[in-house]
Order: sequence, then C-alpha cells, then structure tokens
Amino acid sequence: MKKNRPLTPKETGYLDRELGQVKKKLKFQYKFLFGYSLLAILIGSFVYFKLDSRTELYLLIGTVTVYILIGAWSFLESYFKIKKQLNNINFAKITNNVNSIQVTSDRYIELSEVEDEGVHYLFQIADNQILSFGGQDFYPSKNFPSDSFEIAICYGENEEIVFLKKYTSGKKLKPVSRITGKKKWDLIASVNYPDPDKFTIIEGHLDKIEEITAHNIV
Repeated sequence: MKKNRPLTPKETGYLDRELGQVKKKLKFQYKFLFGYSLLAILIGSFVYFKLDSRTELYLLIGTVTVYILIGAWSFLESYFKIKKQLNNINFAKITNNVNSIQVTSDRYIELSEVEDEGVHYLFQIADNQILSFGGQDFYPSKNFPSDSFEIAICYGENEEIVFLKKYTSGKKLKPVSRITGKKKWDLIASVNYPDPDKFTIIEGHLDKIEEITAHNIV
C-alpha cells in the first residue's frame, strides 16, 4: 500500500546530518579554490623574478591564468552538484513528505544479482497486485526480505531521491522462486516489465509474471 506521511524525528535527524555533511563539502570547495589559486599565483610570482624577456612574461601570465581557470572550472562543477544536494535536502525538510510503501506479503520472486546492479524483487501484495522494486539498497539481510516491511522514500525538487530507507518487521521470508542469469535479463528487458526504480505496481499473479511481461500492449 502506498501512502504519504510526515518525516519521523529520526528521519529529520538523518536529513540534518546529511545537510551538515554537504555544507562541509561546500566549505572545502571554497578552501580548495582559494588554495589552488593562491598556489598558482605564488609559483608564478617566484618564476617572475627569473624571467629574461617580455615573451616569457606573457607565457607566464597565460600559464597562471590557465591554471586558475582549471581550478575555477573544477570548483564550479562541484559547487553546482553540492548546491543541488543542499536544495534537495532543504526541499525534503520543508515539504515534510515521505512516500511510504507498506508491504505485507508472504510471497515474492527474487531476481538475483548479476554484476553490481543489486537484487530485484516482485512481491505479491494483494490477490491481484504485484510490486516491483530493487537495486543496491535492497540486498538480502538477516531480517530482509520479511513478510512485513516499509520502504520510505523522500524526494527532492525534481523527484531525485534524497533518502531511501527500509524498515523491516515480521519474519524473514524465502522466495517462492529465484530467477537468474539470462532468464532474469530477458524478463527485465521486457517492455512491459514494471519499472523497479519507480516501485511500480501492476495487476497479476507471480506465477504468471512471464506471461504478463511478454504481453504486447497495442
């Protein structure tokens, strides 16, 4: 079941810690730019007193300018990424909205990991509904997957995921089946496979998942 709820105090604390870490990164970038530019100027000043011609002076000025511009470019790249993180965290705190997916089920199919893409799942969440999700945040553990858990997602300004948490309860489950190798890739590659990154819910039963995903939509 999907619903919206406010942030818990623990989740707000998590966002505050993330905000603090991101602000530290931003301060470091300012220090980096200042230090990098200062170093280029100091080295340039040292070389200046060893110059023998105006041509060498122009070459020195050009070299120092290029080095400073490289530092500024590196700074701006990091700055905009960090600023985006700050905006997203602040947006999540202000909107105070968590997308909560609560799952109670005793049947699921595991699509086992291949390389580093994580583990994917298909959960039978109702008589005629299947939830698709997975990735590197959902590796099996001693408590997960279980017959009762919540996936909590907080989004930023442009639907970027600010944080994703899973809260497990109930008892650990074993999958009704595991799909691996080529069979997994063929299934996920189907145009009708429910997008796991969007926590898609489709109609159907697990025992007919291959028929459902193979069906062509006209």
